[in-house]
Amino acid sequence: MASPQEKEQILQSIGFTKNEAKIYLALLKLGTTTATIIAKKTKIHRANVYDALQNLIQKGLVGYETKNKTKLFHATDPENLKLLLQLQEKRLEKIIPELKLAAELSKSKAGESFVYEGIKPFINILHNFLKYKEPILVYGIPKTAPDMLKTYIPHFHKKRIALKIPMYHIYNYDAIDRIKYLNSLPYTEAGYIEEKIKSSVSTNICGPEVVLSVWRRPPLVVQIISPQVAESYKEYFHFLWQHVKKE
Repeated sequence: MASPQEKEQILQSIGFTKNEAKIYLALLKLGTTTATIIAKKTKIHRANVYDALQNLIQKGLVGYETKNKTKLFHATDPENLKLLLQLQEKRLEKIIPELKLAAELSKSKAGESFVYEGIKPFINILHNFLKYKEPILVYGIPKTAPDMLKTYIPHFHKKRIALKIPMYHIYNYDAIDRIKYLNSLPYTEAGYIEEKIKSSVSTNICGPEVVLSVWRRPPLVVQIISPQVAESYKEYFHFLWQHVKKE
């Protein structure tokens, strides 16, 4: 069960302000109540409570009634959160073509190399590979990488396998347990090269993209988009794959 703090963070991630999240969660517990009681429960100034309630009413997440000249507020069905997300998704769909065009224009001006820091950019790139519907090749994976990615990588593999996209891994020699696990998955092969070479830099290749990742904290990610460069890396990977051992 998610903690109150986690629930607040999730609500904020879909567009709630901090006050709106606190007040909405409080209303779910309190039921129908006044702004004064909400202010006491949440320790938010009453004027700010009214502002947040007005926003939540506009979103369809809070309703109210008037009894004896007093406004009583209540949270509407939490299923309405899904409707809010659907509305946000429709709004996003309208501007995504323009955003893509802006990205393409920027890419053509700025070149084809990009540098990022952190797990999220790497995961985003990995998911973006799936659009190519081509095998994903990766080598030089250190044992530490799966631990750093454990929150995200199972979902990626599930999505990839559902799309029947093969993935081939060459790990460092010390990741036998991980290799065994990957070889148990559909559309997945993994192995290691016998020489005891330890690398902290992995290389992912798919379509016209090559992604070099330095597995420090936070990871450093270098993305290269070039069909010629990708083809050279693919040839090198296939050479390495001939010498791979599987467990």
